This record gives sequence, C-alpha cells and structure tokens, in this order.
Amino acid sequence: MVTRHLRFTVLAGTLLLMACGASGTQRATIESAPPPQPDEPAAAPADSARPAPSAPARTATEVTGNPTPSAREYPAAVRIGARVADVRTDPPVVEVQVGDSLSMNEDVDLVAYDAQGNRVPGVRILANIDSRHLVMENGYLKGLSEGEAALQLAIRAPPTSGRGDPEIKTFSSPVRVVGPPVVGLEILPPDVTLLTGAVVPLQFRAETEGGVRENVEVEWSSNRRRLATVDSRGFLSAHLPGEVTITAEVEGIEASIALEVVDNPVVSVEVDASASVARTGDVIRFSASALDASGAVVENAPLDYAVSGFAERTDLGASIYEDGAFVADHPGLYRITVSAGNAAGQHLVEITPRNVEHEVVVMGQGLVADRPTSDLWAFTGLDGRDYVYTGTHSGGQRMLAWDVTSPANPALTDFVEVDARVVNDVKVNADATVAVITREGASDRRNGIVLLDLTDPAHPIVAGEFTEGLTGGVHNVFISGDLVYAIHNGTLDVHILDITDPGDVEEVGRWGIDSPGKYLHDIWVVDGLAYVSYWHDGVYILDVGDGRWGGTPTEPVEVSHYAYAEGNTHVAFPYTNADGHSYLFVGDEIFGCEECISRNGHPGDGSRGFIHVIDMEDPESLREVARYEVPEAGAHNLWIEDDKMYVAYYQAGLRVVDVSGELRGDLFKQGREMAWFPTGTPDGNVANSPMAWGPQPFKGHVFVSDLNSGLWVVRIEPKNKAPVS
Repeated sequence: MVTRHLRFTVLAGTLLLMACGASGTQRATIESAPPPQPDEPAAAPADSARPAPSAPARTATEVTGNPTPSAREYPAAVRIGARVADVRTDPPVVEVQVGDSLSMNEDVDLVAYDAQGNRVPGVRILANIDSRHLVMENGYLKGLSEGEAALQLAIRAPPTSGRGDPEIKTFSSPVRVVGPPVVGLEILPPDVTLLTGAVVPLQFRAETEGGVRENVEVEWSSNRRRLATVDSRGFLSAHLPGEVTITAEVEGIEASIALEVVDNPVVSVEVDASASVARTGDVIRFSASALDASGAVVENAPLDYAVSGFAERTDLGASIYEDGAFVADHPGLYRITVSAGNAAGQHLVEITPRNVEHEVVVMGQGLVADRPTSDLWAFTGLDGRDYVYTGTHSGGQRMLAWDVTSPANPALTDFVEVDARVVNDVKVNADATVAVITREGASDRRNGIVLLDLTDPAHPIVAGEFTEGLTGGVHNVFISGDLVYAIHNGTLDVHILDITDPGDVEEVGRWGIDSPGKYLHDIWVVDGLAYVSYWHDGVYILDVGDGRWGGTPTEPVEVSHYAYAEGNTHVAFPYTNADGHSYLFVGDEIFGCEECISRNGHPGDGSRGFIHVIDMEDPESLREVARYEVPEAGAHNLWIEDDKMYVAYYQAGLRVVDVSGELRGDLFKQGREMAWFPTGTPDGNVANSPMAWGPQPFKGHVFVSDLNSGLWVVRIEPKNKAPVS
C-alpha cells in the first residue's frame, strides 16, 4: 500500500543561527505523525538487511507480562544461564576443510561451563557466524576459503540486578578453514638472472584436485648451500657461481628446479627519478639500470629498492614498491637505494607538506529529529529549482522532499509515505522526471520499489510500484536510462527493471553469483560498467553496455571481481582523475568495534571499515594500491568529483580527501585529508551523535545526510578565506 500526504506543516521561526556563520536550520515537523519507535537505537544503524551475528532477538515470553520479573519468574532456560561463565566448542578449535561441512549436532558440540570449569547442562546456546571463509546453513558449517573466523555463541541469563529483562551473554570460539590436500607442486623459474650477492624471492604453485592453494607451509632446501641458500620464506641468497638444485616440499609433495648462479658483473647502478622534490602523498617514479665495467646494461639483473630517512623517528613514513613507485607520509629528506647484488646506486628526494587543508562552512541544515534519516539524492527539478530527497530508516516510512534552491535555508516541501519500515535508498533519473524509492519491512511483506512522478518536484506523487519478485525487500537501486538495477534482499541478485512506463514496470533481466552465504548490498553503473558490492565475495565488475566483454544493459557479463581479507564490501565508486589515473574506490562496512569513538568524544556504535583504492587501468586485472582509513570510525557511502572524495564516515562525520594524481599507500597518513565535519547536533534524533550516511556534491555545495540529524548543507573553502554566504 502506498499513500501520499498532500500537505504538511513546517514550523515558522525555527531558523537557528549556527556558530560558524549565518546558516539556516529548518526543523521538519509532520502533522499527525508521532515519532516512530525504532527497532534499535538510531546510533547503531542496521544499514544492511543482513541479520546481526550475535544477540538473538528476545522471545515474546521474555518481553511481555511482568516488565521487571524476579529471578523466580524467568523461564528455566533463562535461570540456568546465571551459572554460565563460559561457552566453548568441543573440540576447542573447530577445523573444516574448504568444500566440506561439519554438523553442529554430530561433529561440533556447544558446551557451557561454570566458573569452576564444570559443564552446565540444559543451556540453550545459539550460534551464528559472519565470515567470508565459511557459512552456517541448516545446522552445518561449510568451509568456503582458507582462513580463520570466530563462531559467535549466545545464551540468555537473568540480569545482574536480578530483575528486568533477560540479558544476552555472548562468547566466541575459533574456527579454522583449511585448504584441500596438495596433489601437485611446481617451482616457477625466476624472471631475473641469479647474480652472486643477490636475494631473489622464489615463487611456487601448489595444486589441489580442484584448483590452486595459496596458503601452504613450504619447506625449502638447497643441495649446494655454499652456492645458494633458501630461507623459510622462499628467499634465495646467491653466494657463488655454479649450478644448484632447489627443492620445495608441501604436505609430502616435492618439487625441484635446477638454477644457475652467475658471477655478478654489475659494478654500478644508475638511478633515475621522475622528480627530486614532491609533496607528501605524491608518487615519484624510480627506474634503475645495472651497469658492468664497460658501462653496458646488464639485462635481467635483480634490482632491489629500499628507502631510508634522515629524521629521528620510529615511523619511517615512506615506502617504495617493487615497481619503483615511492610515496611519503611525512615531510623530510629520504634516500632511495637500488641494489643489484653488492653494487648499488642512490638518489635523494625532498618531501614537503601537502598543505591541502580546507575548512567546512555550514550553510544550512534540514533537521529531522523524529526519525532516522538514510540516503539522499540532489537534483534540479523540471521547475528549475534545486531539490534534495532523503529517505528514512528504522521505522521512518517516508521520503522527504527538500527545496534547496537557497542552500542556507533548506525547506521541507512535502513527503511521500509508504508501507515500509525502511526507505533506505532514493534515486532520480537523469531527466528528473521519475524517482525510485526502495522499501524494506512492509507490513504486507510485498516491499519492492515505488516510482514517483516528479512533474511537480516539490510535491512528488506516486506513479506506480513494482513488487513482483522483490518481496524480500530492496536495499539499493541505480537508475540508468529507462532501467533500474535493484538489489533484492531475497534472491540476493541484481534485478533489472524497465521503467519506461512507471505504471507498468517489467523485469527484463537478472544477474547474480553462485556463492554459499552470499550477500548483495549495492550497485553503481557508469559508462556501461556496473560495480556490484557482494559483501564477503567482494566487488564484481559487469559489462552492462560497454560491449568489450559482450554484455548488454539487460544481459550483464562479468568482467572481473576482487575480494579482500576484510570482506564486508559495501559500496564501490569508479573515478578517473584529472591526471588520467582510473581507480575503483571500495568501502567496507564492519560492525562490532566497540572501542571506536567519535571525534567529539562520544562512544561509537561499533563501526569500522575503510576505503580500498583499486587500480582500474586494466579492468580485468584489479590490484589494490592504496587506502583511506580514519582509525576510530567506519566508512559508509561516498562520492567523488573534481579530484575530491567525499566520504560519509559514520561517527567520524563528513570527510573530504584529495585524490588527485597517482595514489599509493595510506591517504590518511599522507595528509590528503582536506577537511572533516562532525554531523551531530544537540537537537538530533540522537543528540550529539554524528552518524553521516551519504554525501553528494551539487552546484558548489556538499549535501550530507546523517542518520541522527537529517540533512546538512556545507561548503568546502580554502582556509583563511572569507566564507561565501
């Protein structure tokens, strides 16, 4: 069911003067609309539809009846929890092989213990796991990839006070996923000449019945240690000329290779650099040539790059990579050394401060104090005025329409109410004629999407809805032409919808991965490529009209995918900067970090996660080259424009980052952060608690939605420059 309220009231006289300048705060108030009761504190958003891995929901028996039961009134299954001091698995460390499954009833026991280490029978123990390495399905643990994870265990017990609702006690137990047996082993020939004095890493390939294993323990040996030795990490040190046989052993499988150590003819190394002076965060490219006594280049000589500094500090603050890329976090003088065996060359570089600091000027605010705010979209309407639409979360039920033609005074003009606990996402098509909002938690469980007619953008009206095949809820969408790419919480596939006629939407395609325990979160489409965030399975790039890989808008073809150890791939945004470097900025969303705090000193909500920067020069061969991580917080949505990355960094507020030039290393440590702004307010849905959700630069301003405070309008200005009003 979809309803539209034609009018609402905006209280006059609620213009507040912000401390940082004359800016407007409009308080959104809606007639006959009492504040919703969220399922959980708004400071701890459940951004994804994925269930939390711990703390099972309380039963009706436990939350009804006497609001403060005494110990005798708790069910027996709860009372016995008071005796429990620990919960562990038996065996203490669960081990499962990739592709195999263990029964939680037969292979793994969950055991409760009291403070003396005695077993406590009769305790109901709930288990769950959230990991890219394994999943729990129908009472079985199934191994997906090598690695370690923690099985989350929970029981109910009376509270310490002896009265009130039962409390949840949580524990964890380790699980190890091991690879299948190795059946074949090969040592790969080095791609350089083994010169005396050189140290060269050896590569190998460990094969299984179904593929290749990366994480194996290798025992290395040399038959002529006087000529060459190999350490436990596979680094070969060449000592004297001659032929040597190197052997590797993995799980009883052996492989050998005959190598020739050559007398080192290199007497000098010539080092060239793309620059001798640069700023922190700038990449300097080094190249080197190994020369013999006659000055001729020695081909295939192994070259080792190293960096050292002259400042006395524990953190060197600079790195040089195998491809000769150098970048520094701190200003100072650095020495780059390139060696070929015992011969070496050097080059000095001077690094100066980046000095990109800006300030954030608050222009206006649209305060939403009675319900949590979710994502946003800024656009120019058919009437020539500027608008921002914002969604609502955790029982919000509405999409709010704001007129932001005067950025200092955002004016709430209308809202659309739908049958949904969560209106997580809102998008507007390029022609500004249609908006799409998502629905999750509908009372009739139909969910799907709602399409809005924007003929009058200040007062959007419902043009249609589409629920077929999307009843599990839609978390995010992207509009490309007349197509909507919808993220469905049920199938965990991308559903492709034709919205040419908003009143008669048709599904015209679908794409998804075949992976146990998969979870799909977001999609972004640019220039015929779609970037799909598949949580622990990583980010997938699809051809949806580019054509080089045979894909069409309705029949996507996979180009490549990239997964990383942290998992929780939440959002991906492609961008090519002014210098022509193409990157994919991928954010992960991780909860369970209780030590995190926000910059204003308030406890965080347990959010962690950062931005991975992936080189997109070759879309078929993705490699991670940099990161941006605010240490005490968690990343959420982002936007990039004019070589500036805007990140809604949850409890760390809005962050603005310089992403110009080539990117390597840790952008945060390099001083590339230009500005930050804590998006909390004393009048918010949760007071003084920043929880930045989504940013969008638009016509010289940055619009930011915050879960706990609504809509912010800011400008990013160079320091010491008078603010623009």
